[in-house]
Parts: sequence; C-alpha cells; structure tokens
Amino acid sequence: MKLKKSLEDYNFPPQAINIITSSGIEDLYPPQAEAIEKGLLKGNSVLMSVPTAAGKTLMAELCMLRAILFNKGRCLYIAPLKALAGEKFKDFKDKYEALGIKVGLAIGDMDSPSKNLNRYDIIIATAEKVDSLLRSKAQWLIDGLSVVVLDEIHFINDELRGPTMEILTARIKQLSPNAQLLALSATIRNAQEMADWLDAELVKSDFRPIPLKEGVYFNEEIVFNEHGTKLIREDAPDDVSKLSLDTLKGQGQVLIFVNSRRSAQAVSRQVSKSVAQTLTVEEKANLTKLAKKIAGTEANSTKICQQLADVVASGAAFHHAGLKPTQRELIEENFKKNLIKVIGCTPTLAAGVNLPARRAIIRDCKRFANGVGQVYIPTSEYKQCAGRAGRPQYDDYGEAVLVAKTNSQSSTLFDKYINAEPEPVMSKLANEASLRIHILSSISAGYVHDVNSMFEFLSHTFLHHQRLEANLMDVVGDIFDFLHREKFVEKSGYRFFPTPIGQLTSRLYLDPITTMTIRDGLNLLPNDKPASACGILHLVCCTPDGPRMNIGKKDMQDLEEFASHFNEDFLLTPENCHAIEDLYAYLATLKTTWLLMHWIEEEREDKICDQFSTGPGDVYRHVEATQWLLHATCRIAHLLQKKKLTFELERLRNRVRYGIKEELLELTQLKGVGRVRARVLFASNFTKFKDLKGVPAEQISQIKQIGSALAKDIVQQLAKF
Repeated sequence: MKLKKSLEDYNFPPQAINIITSSGIEDLYPPQAEAIEKGLLKGNSVLMSVPTAAGKTLMAELCMLRAILFNKGRCLYIAPLKALAGEKFKDFKDKYEALGIKVGLAIGDMDSPSKNLNRYDIIIATAEKVDSLLRSKAQWLIDGLSVVVLDEIHFINDELRGPTMEILTARIKQLSPNAQLLALSATIRNAQEMADWLDAELVKSDFRPIPLKEGVYFNEEIVFNEHGTKLIREDAPDDVSKLSLDTLKGQGQVLIFVNSRRSAQAVSRQVSKSVAQTLTVEEKANLTKLAKKIAGTEANSTKICQQLADVVASGAAFHHAGLKPTQRELIEENFKKNLIKVIGCTPTLAAGVNLPARRAIIRDCKRFANGVGQVYIPTSEYKQCAGRAGRPQYDDYGEAVLVAKTNSQSSTLFDKYINAEPEPVMSKLANEASLRIHILSSISAGYVHDVNSMFEFLSHTFLHHQRLEANLMDVVGDIFDFLHREKFVEKSGYRFFPTPIGQLTSRLYLDPITTMTIRDGLNLLPNDKPASACGILHLVCCTPDGPRMNIGKKDMQDLEEFASHFNEDFLLTPENCHAIEDLYAYLATLKTTWLLMHWIEEEREDKICDQFSTGPGDVYRHVEATQWLLHATCRIAHLLQKKKLTFELERLRNRVRYGIKEELLELTQLKGVGRVRARVLFASNFTKFKDLKGVPAEQISQIKQIGSALAKDIVQQLAKF
C-alpha cells in the first residue's frame, strides 16, 4: 500500500501530505496497511501490537492529523515516561507546526496550573499528569477529545506505573466513550484480551523492517535461531569486547545490557580500549570535547562524572538512573549521531527513549532479588532489550545476542528467551495501596459517591476484564471505611464526599498514608519551638511517597551515630510510626535524611556521592522528591492552621531546592544564581540584595564565576526589587 495514495484517498491536504512523505517513506509496512484497512482513519479504535520500528508512531500521527484537520478535535498522546513524552513533543512540534497545529507538553508538577493547555491541538503528557488533570476536574480536556494515543500500553503490567495508566484508560472510556483509542506496544502475548477490553480492532504482527537475528554466544561462536552460526575471532581480552569489536568493524553500534549500575560502569570501562581502536582522528577530537562537557565544572563534577567522561573519550559510555539528566541526554544524542559507539546499560534503557543499535548484547540474564538470590529476568524484559537491535536506515539486520557462561546454559537461554513467548500483561490494580489512592481521587473529583458507583467504574478496568477481582468488594469496602475513619471523606447516608484534607491529598497526588504521616508528625511539633530541619526532612522520608536509599552493612555504625546525635529532632520513631518499625526501613529513612542534611549544608556533590555510594542522578531525584513533599507538607500545615510553620517549611523547601544554608536564601532568588554563585557572592560580602544595589555591573562581573552577562542581568533584576 502506497502512503501518498492512501493519504490522497482520505483527502489529506497537499501540505500535510508533503510533510508526512518528506521523510522518504513511500510504502506502508504490512501492519500499517492493516491498521488503515481496519478503520484507523475512519475513527475506529485500534490496538497495534507490533515490534519496535515497524511504524506505530506514524499511525498515531495520521490518526491525530485526521481528527485535527477534518474535525478540529483535540488529541491526547499519553506516554509512560517523561523522557518519551519529551522526545515525542520535539518530533511532533518540528514536524507539524507548519500546518498550524499547536503541540503542548504536560509533564510538570502534578498540581501545577494547566490552564493554558486547552489551547493546544495535541497534548503530550505522562499518565500521571493526565490523571492529575482529571482529578482537578479539567472538563475542557474531555470536551472535544477526539483521539487518545496510549503509547507503550504494556506498562499496565508495571507495578508502579501500571495502576495509574489503567485507571486513566478506564476513566477516559467512561467519560469520553466516543473518543478514538489507539494503543501502541511491542508484541503483547495476550493482545486480543487487551483489544477486547479497549473495544478496539487488533493489529498484531511480528513484522520488522529490520530483520532480527537472535542467538546465544559461547566460546567465540554465536548460534542463531534461524541464521546459522557466526565465529567471533577478534583480538580482545574478553567475550563482550570481542562481540563489540566485531560489530564496530562492521560500522555498527552496540548496546550491552547488564544487571546493575555497577556492572554498566564496569563493562563500559572493559570495552573502552577495544572501542578506541576503531575511532578516527576526528572522532577522537570530538569525543574529547564531549568528555569535558560531560565531566562538568570542578564545582559540580563527581567521581561518576569523571568515570563517565573517561570512557566517553574512548567512544564508550554507561547509562543508568544514577547519572544527571543532562548527561543521559548527551549520551543518547551522541549515540544517535554515531559518535558514541557502545553503551553499557541496565534494562531500563530499553523501556525508555528510542535508541537502537546493530547488536544488543544481553550479558546478564539473572539479577539479585531480595530473599531469593539470583533469578532469571522475565522473558518480556529480554524481548524489550532484543527489540533495540537494528538501526532503521543504517542496518540491514539487527542482532540480539545472549551470553552463556556454559555450554549447557546455551540451550536454557534458547528455551527461556529466544523460543519463548513474553509473559501476558496482567493488571496490577488489585494492589491495596493503588486502590486507596485512586478511590480517594475518584471521590474527590466527584466521579464516585458510593461503593456501588466505585464498582461501576471498576467494571471499566482491565482488572475487571481479566476477572482478577477476588475479594475486591471486601477490599474496596475496607478502603471506604479507612478513608472515612481517617477523615479523608465524610458520609451522608450511603454517599461519600471529600473533606478539605481529602481534596488536598488527591490534588497533591499523595498516598493518603503520606498525608496521615505528615499530619500526625506536624501535630507532634511543640508550638513554642521552631521546627528542626532534620526532623522535618526525616518526617517526609518516613512517608510511602518519600525518597529512600538502599542500606549496606557498612552503613550500620554511621547511621546509629547519626540517629543518636539527632534523636531529639526526630518526630517519628519506630515506637510511634508503623512504617518504620522494620529496622531496614528505619535505617533507610535515616540514611536519606543524612544525605539531605549534607545537601542543605552545602556539602560538595562529589563528596556526597562518595560518602553515600550514590550517583548525582540519585541526589537529583531525592532532592526533587523532597521538594515536592515539603510543598505538600506546607499545604497540609496551612490546612492545620499552623501558619507560622508554613513559612519555616517554605524556607526549608528552598534550601533543599538549591542545596544551601539559610543565609543564602535571599541571594538565590536572583535568576542565574545557584548554590555556588550565591556562596561566592556571600564570600565577597554581598550577603543581601541591599549590598548589591547600586553596585556597577562591571564591579560585580569581576567576582569569580559571575561574568559580565550575568552581572548585567543581576543589576536589572535588582531594579525590580
């Protein structure tokens, strides 16, 4: 089926046809043609269960364009991860703004204002953000909603994100039954079951534009499932380096999937010498520049930053959640440009942005599970990693290679992964914590008023469709009783209505247990004393939504000393808080609190990372989560009429935001002045705005790390205060 002819048949305007075909696509792939034949461009809902790079996104684009150009409809593109949402936003904006189509992105704070989103034709958002909008009764979102694209619909199987995506899908089905749904995923084992739930046509295909060869490597030989064998005779010190070098000599790139961050860092160092052999002089020069950028300045560089920079200079990299977001973006961008040749990564990369390679090496098929030891990874996880093999427009084929440690393990890997079907997608909504959160949100938004209407809503879920709701009536009844007992809802006859704290909890996107924990902790504060920073930080770390660090044996003694030193500051202890009765959980809250205390006392980031055996990306995430929870704590304190406390909490939140002592709070209100520059200004006796007012920009620019452009900007900002 010809793409241009299909677009003309459906009366797409010439300018739209030119934009869509400008990428060089002439023929539709078989699953794309099947989707159109099944009514995708006539408004029919469709589930596409198709391998990576088989053209699912193009179908989403055509579906949305049809709705906007012909019906002036609004389209919602829901992605499970912020990185994916950001990637789609850039692509759609660059491609379709010329048609006058406005593309918006919604991935910010859950309760941040979203009043301007209604002006966009296409809104790209995470499931959590859309769920938050519906909790805020954003009727404008439902009114005129024509198309909803559910990207990576198999994330319903995810323990953390799955319940929100499932609830959101069910809510859209209930509130906007005429909206067209387009669900996208790589191969789903029980795709027909999911299509039936969505009332959608099913397009299921194993078609890949880039053929995939799957095999097992052992003793310098890859045995493929259908493509014979291949000898790997490269002069390299280890098997992974041999496999990498073999690919690089064929002008390909490599992803190496391992089971931990530490392994990702180690394997990138392991292969870097072999990678460096294949680089041109120009590539080496460009990689040296990139390595300096990744390392960062002396003030914000950490040991991990330097380790990453070292391997990047050789053409390799590692990629995991411990890196800074900017570092991950640089790695992804330069891998796509073929400057970085090999990435050692954890399987989370396979679930994130689109980053294909000629060969995907799955080195580790087992990982550690608490209480069990080493266990095999799920087949679906292997399939996700294998799906990254093959670069469209560059490769004639992709290779997914499992690494066996023994000859007997080879046949096990074939049976368990290559010749096996992925596990079926199963609803995770029956989890009591998830139900508690979403039942409260349903009551608060006015979608549900009693137990029966909650059951009516749950009948729209995948949980109900799969008939997994054993004892669900009892669980839901208990949750209603709990919410009533803890004053999140009030009751009139058989009907339930949200209380102010219930509404606040839902709007802030909190687990009700988090609100209870914060409320109870704040009520323990004496009215005649200011709140302790350490006590408040520990309080938010004790909540289900709080940040938690992993604990090692070597942490025990240090944490005992920390607890002893700040014992009088803590509001919650194992004696008065059920959530930290478990010793491990209690120690985790202590360790995270200690890290945050170092942060707000202006400890250098590299020292924090070294002391707590963590990455800069982890520090960033813990700081972000703590900021959010301090915002929530401030709102709860206001509701409890603790006005004086709200000011203290807001100051602490800003200290966490910038990583500063209290004396720098005023200086960091200046745009462009963070923890480092504020400290430099303070050390130069500019401790307040009044000290800077009237000082010429030329004089300010002489201060280390300020510069002339920022100095002029500071002068302009001060004129407004």
